[in-house]
Amino acid sequence: MMKCADRSTARLNRKSGVLFISYSRKQGNERGIALIMALVLLVILTLLGIWALDTSSTDLKIAGNYRNAATAFSMADSAVTYASNPTNLTAACLLISACTNSTGTASQWSATESYGSSSVTVTVIFLSKGPLPPGSMYDADVDANGNPKFSGIYFSAVASDSGPNNAQSVIERNIIQVVSN
Repeated sequence: MMKCADRSTARLNRKSGVLFISYSRKQGNERGIALIMALVLLVILTLLGIWALDTSSTDLKIAGNYRNAATAFSMADSAVTYASNPTNLTAACLLISACTNSTGTASQWSATESYGSSSVTVTVIFLSKGPLPPGSMYDADVDANGNPKFSGIYFSAVASDSGPNNAQSVIERNIIQVVSN
């Protein structure tokens, strides 16, 4: 074994002929660096975990709000489809006195239903009574004097739904009920 000036030692293995050199370093200011590095790494991993948890909870809130908005839209769409049904539209027309008046003013009929934490309001508004839109009749739909055999009652059906987390949806559909003159 041989000691060198730079605090290294050299040893020769006689059987294999391999020279082993080892260094011994002075441990003055480097004591405890492993503990500090471990603590820094632990803080970084903790912050990374907190960020991942916050991101996943935000994603859950986004998915929940999307579900609530989709439910509100579906309920409002179902309500306006229900109000557009000819049988229900005729029942609403009977409740609106202006339907019988050819120059009637706007009148409306409303209904509200609640389903769990959601409530949907349907409003059927009578707009006017008059001829059908151009291009919606055949020549056979006109009598001998050129007067149309059919006219239309114009409605607007508006459905609004409010659900949890302030999810809201409003759908408006314009409807023409064809009646014979």
